[in-house]
Amino acid sequence: MEDKKRTVMAVIIIVVVLAAVLYSFFLNLFTPTPHLEMPDPDASQSMDLVGEESGWPEGVAVEVTPQTVQSLIAALERYESYRRTVSVEYYSAGQSVGTVTAQVWADGGWTRTSAALNSGAVEHSIVGEDTLWLWYEGDGGRVYAGPAVDRAADLAQRLPTYEDVLALEKQSITAAGYEERGGQPCVYVEAETALSCVERYWVSVHSGLLVAAEMEQDGTMAYSMAARDVVSPLDETQGVFTLPDGTVLYQPGE
Repeated sequence: MEDKKRTVMAVIIIVVVLAAVLYSFFLNLFTPTPHLEMPDPDASQSMDLVGEESGWPEGVAVEVTPQTVQSLIAALERYESYRRTVSVEYYSAGQSVGTVTAQVWADGGWTRTSAALNSGAVEHSIVGEDTLWLWYEGDGGRVYAGPAVDRAADLAQRLPTYEDVLALEKQSITAAGYEERGGQPCVYVEAETALSCVERYWVSVHSGLLVAAEMEQDGTMAYSMAARDVVSPLDETQGVFTLPDGTVLYQPGE
């Protein structure tokens, strides 16, 4: 009976991931990616410049406004080879109800996620070459495989995606700027969306990765995530993209 429950749960997870990805895809199909608009130097909402005087890396000395922040984020170079730890917390009525801590490895378009769930189970997933492999620790090595599309790797980590930020309606963005988060210089975005939600995102200037996000509903925290311990390029390569039966799906560096 327990095995049957795990099988059903795995199938549900795959269906949910694919449904979320398809929803995001169709949302962005009708939402054009913003083009870079040089900010008005006299704009009252412009933020401080990033540059040598601020101690931040040169090459991103662009003022940030709600009108230009999406273009700036789209222009950031995102790490393609790295590992890091991601923690996601869920809330109900302002009280924490669950935490997911995931170890993430990425290289060459492949992503491996090992997530410790609030239930105590450990969920493993590998996404690469348009395929999602999913299995649970202690489940006899059974692997569930199915088609995957872009963003499935982010969704397996319980993360918002770049596309979520870029798909925000420009008029919904209420604040933007440069902020430090977790010791990293970041581009910050705040937006008021449907159902009385306020969404906040912090994208690292250095790595181009989403390093923190929050969502409040009716003024109460509903979701938060934070990433730490980023190492790039990927320094752990043996066995990372290997299935429980020993099948090597991808070997970094080869």
